[in-house]
Amino acid sequence: MNRLFIPQKIIELSSIDSTNSYLVNLSQNIELDEGTIVIAYEQTKGKGQRKNSWSSEPSKSLCISLLLRPRINVSQQFLFNKFISLSLCQALAEYNIPAVIKWPNDILIETKKIAGILIENSIRSNEIEKSIVGIGVNISNNISHLPHATTLKNHLKITPSLNELIKIICVRIEVNYELLKKNPSLVNKLYHNNLFKIGELQKFSVNGEFFDGIINSVNEKGQLVVEVNNGLNYYIMGEIKFII
Repeated sequence: MNRLFIPQKIIELSSIDSTNSYLVNLSQNIELDEGTIVIAYEQTKGKGQRKNSWSSEPSKSLCISLLLRPRINVSQQFLFNKFISLSLCQALAEYNIPAVIKWPNDILIETKKIAGILIENSIRSNEIEKSIVGIGVNISNNISHLPHATTLKNHLKITPSLNELIKIICVRIEVNYELLKKNPSLVNKLYHNNLFKIGELQKFSVNGEFFDGIINSVNEKGQLVVEVNNGLNYYIMGEIKFII
């Protein structure tokens, strides 16, 4: 297989507000090759889902955004999210870290967040024409003010360099990108094999009301499917909260 990302164009920035915003703006003004990567050694106003922020200390977190042109049907939009989440989870497994995917787009070690993903798609004629994929990984940054977060430094005797971690992530994305196009059902299966709390009793809240349920799956629409009282309920992003 021809390498897509390495050694494709890499843009290195010492500091930026958001790698995703930078790459979105750049891709709107000049033609960029698929696989272009923006790396920031410091991110001051990184974007997360639902307007959450993801900032970093200089060289202590991995903050990258990469450009893909999947040209898949818009109905596969969340499958694309699954493939990215799976790739990041598998990359961390290279360090014998038992990471899991917490719906919709967080990567956890046990119950603490180690990484996050933000995908911004451009859609034309029911096709995902362009995707800007933002990835953030806590490496050795100060998380004392974040009780539900962790870092690679907390789990490894020797923390990887930014370049090493980027290479491993990109290789996993590359492999699974091919798989996404050739065998999407396998991507879906592997995603569910790594899904946090699947098949287990878990406490949730919806509109301030607490209840117990069992995660059944994440469907093609990106809804979390939860078994409650022998029936299946379907929840969209932001509608249901895990109580951990």
